[in-house]
Amino acid sequence: MLWDLFWTFFKLGFVSFGGGYAMIPLIEHEVLQHNWMTAAEFTDAVTLAGMAPGSVAMNSAVYIGYAASGWIGSAAASIGIVLPSIILMFLVATLFYRMYHNHWVQAALDGMKPAVMALIAYAAFNMAMHSGLWNGYARYTWFSIGIFAVMLFALIRWKMHPIAVILISGIAGIVLYV
Repeated sequence: MLWDLFWTFFKLGFVSFGGGYAMIPLIEHEVLQHNWMTAAEFTDAVTLAGMAPGSVAMNSAVYIGYAASGWIGSAAASIGIVLPSIILMFLVATLFYRMYHNHWVQAALDGMKPAVMALIAYAAFNMAMHSGLWNGYARYTWFSIGIFAVMLFALIRWKMHPIAVILISGIAGIVLYV
């Protein structure tokens, strides 16, 4: 189990360009394939990981590793997700600095940007589908859509801090759902 956690998150760390939320679909696929969590549990894990300080990928690894195998599982997944970044950044920092203005490098980066945006959009879609937003209960659905719309507007219009968005949404959830 520990080797599986380490190796899975190590591979994810090597192939997950775009980091953070762009990694969520890849992490979800692996977590569900290994039966470490259900889709609903994974959505809750990502929600908690997004609220905590730091990288959502790292926070997810900590949570998923703990859920799968306690503290030692948390350590294995965490080391696995971080180690590729450390290795790659040492290599990239030395090469990329010299090649940044290369036409081929710029073309590759321009090609990757839309893919990263697609991964983030897919992660948002998946989270919405597993969050209960579309569960068929009209009251819950409309309140959730309302919270989503207001918070998205606040983020775009006023550049509201993510912590404020999370706290306000939590208070709104208590008021609307209790």
